[in-house]
Amino acid sequence: MALLLLLCYLGTSSRGTYMGRPSHGDVVGGVSVVLVQTNITKLTARVIHAAGYHLHHVEHLSIMDAPNLEHIVVEDLRKMPNLKSFFITQAPRLHHIPKLPSLPELRTFIITTSGLLEVPNLSHVHDTNKVNTSLPYLQAIDLEGNHIKRIPPLALRVRADQVSLNYNLIEEVPAHAFKNAQISKLSFRGNSKLKRLNELAFAGNLLLRQLDLSSTAITSLPTKGLEKLETLRIEKTPSLKYIPSIYDFQHLQKAFLTHHFHCCAFAFPERHDPARHALYEKQKAIMAQRCQQMSASKRRRRSPNSKVYKFGVENAQETAIDDATTSEEYDVVSEEYTSDTGSFEDDLEGFHEIVNDTLSHGVAYFAACGNFSLSRRKVECTPLPDALNPCEDVMGWSWLRASVWLVIAAAVVGNVAVLLVLLTNHAELTVPRFLMCHLAFSDLCTGVYLLMIAIVDLRSYGEFFNYAYSWQYGVGCKIAGFLSVFSGQLSVFTLTIVTLERWFAITYAIYLERRISLSAAAKIMLGGWLFSLFMASLPLAGVSDYSSTSICQPVESVNVGDAVYQGSLFLTNAIAWVTIVVCYVQIYRSLGGGGESYGGRGAAAAAERRIANKMALLIGTDLLCWAPVAFFGVTALAGIPLVDTRTGKCNWLIEKYKLAATPPPTAQTNPSAPAPLMPLIDYNRSQSQVSKENGEVVL
Repeated sequence: MALLLLLCYLGTSSRGTYMGRPSHGDVVGGVSVVLVQTNITKLTARVIHAAGYHLHHVEHLSIMDAPNLEHIVVEDLRKMPNLKSFFITQAPRLHHIPKLPSLPELRTFIITTSGLLEVPNLSHVHDTNKVNTSLPYLQAIDLEGNHIKRIPPLALRVRADQVSLNYNLIEEVPAHAFKNAQISKLSFRGNSKLKRLNELAFAGNLLLRQLDLSSTAITSLPTKGLEKLETLRIEKTPSLKYIPSIYDFQHLQKAFLTHHFHCCAFAFPERHDPARHALYEKQKAIMAQRCQQMSASKRRRRSPNSKVYKFGVENAQETAIDDATTSEEYDVVSEEYTSDTGSFEDDLEGFHEIVNDTLSHGVAYFAACGNFSLSRRKVECTPLPDALNPCEDVMGWSWLRASVWLVIAAAVVGNVAVLLVLLTNHAELTVPRFLMCHLAFSDLCTGVYLLMIAIVDLRSYGEFFNYAYSWQYGVGCKIAGFLSVFSGQLSVFTLTIVTLERWFAITYAIYLERRISLSAAAKIMLGGWLFSLFMASLPLAGVSDYSSTSICQPVESVNVGDAVYQGSLFLTNAIAWVTIVVCYVQIYRSLGGGGESYGGRGAAAAAERRIANKMALLIGTDLLCWAPVAFFGVTALAGIPLVDTRTGKCNWLIEKYKLAATPPPTAQTNPSAPAPLMPLIDYNRSQSQVSKENGEVVL
């Protein structure tokens, strides 16, 4: 990426590009010095001059594959007053660069895939004594792929469009690391050891618009200095526990996060941060009251020249109409107020007064007196919540919640009763009774799993996203997921053995010596227990994950190992169910001939048929319970998950509500193409762009 950026920059800003010695025909225009596979140990002006380059003509200096480079004499860079770009890559022995001097023309500073141990001090790069000139800035600072562990104080006190510290060894971002800096885009992607961001890590950065903390190990996100943030990326960072309130981000438009439940914070601010939301509602009510007072006063003293008034709220930040902090998010005036023949004040005569303010807790809105309304701010957030990762509650529907509690009662009470009856009966222990004990125990584990999910649903009713991290990444979810997989596998395995035992007993009824012995059944069930424990333990060891869903099921398929694991679960269950169906077909065929296979003993055949019917009912109902799980598991494994939203039955009602609640489009609310990237010194915030695409969280 850095090399591509450099080549693009060279292609647009240099008159000539040279490899080795320069062309003597071009002595006026700037040149590009490119040293490839060089053995120099120290970069000095003498080295460049000895290669045949005139220092005053050098605009671009690039060094690629310099395995012995250890030192850079930074003072010699001042002998190249026209230097615009400085690029070094693959210099593993380059551990330290002294503080850079003033280089007024420098625009890109790139050192990648080298051995830097700390960020070079660039704070004096653009120190200048010139007056009446525009302030210089850096287009890019790229230090990707080094061994940087620390950011020295004031090292990045620069004006820069983008700063990349990706894929280093940074462990902490200290307080005021970017104090008095003006950095528009900042990226720490791939710093896997980065765990701590000081509460004041970004404080003092006056211009931060985009921040990337993906693939790090941070557990929290400070908000000081992020008030003007527009794009936030924290992908592949499962350690992030808490996302700040929407009220901490005045201008956030896009958020690319790791957890589904973090997007819920933007959709339900009243549940995510009740105190801040209460303050917001209180100040909105104060503003509405002021509007009513203004409207009443206006009616008493109408004048032909109506004016636009701006109000403040107690404890609120008064905002000028032309303030950039409000011009982007919200629509000041709708298109109907614009006139080609008269001024805005003339068109407003006899209509409503416009009120413009920014609340003290960071959410601005506009209100028209007599028609008070909150502008709906939209945050495009991914990944969106779905049926397995909901915002409000785990169950989703009241009837499902009630049904689960009934199933829990039946499963726990019924299976405990079966175990007590079978274990306390002093009669001889037979193979069917032995197998039924295992089946009852596995079903009891399923009931305990459902009980844990139901308790979490009851405790977090209406605001599950506030409890999601502590539940899904806690011990409780791991225990619940383990019980679910273990009980499912042991239940299917036991049902298969029960079916095989019945098939063997009925098919070979007259051969008593061919029955399955109790010791053989014990050895078979030992194998089933070991297999079930093994399959339930794999997600705890990192193969798939119990924490990917609210119901603690290992449905996440990120790599080949996850896919093999889920495929193995499906394959073993499929083999078991096919075996069960085939065996019962054979059983009914053998019992359907009037008892011939029993030597004409029709009564014995009828008794066996009744037993087979009961077992078929038991196994058939279990099959019906697991079939939907298996079906949706297969679709998810095939990359076509059908369980993505709660239901699609009421989409028409949702769309109807959206249409009724959304104001008609105006010149400001219509989507438009994003503005092209402009130099930092000319950067002005654009007008609000309210996207109507899917995947947005609406406030």
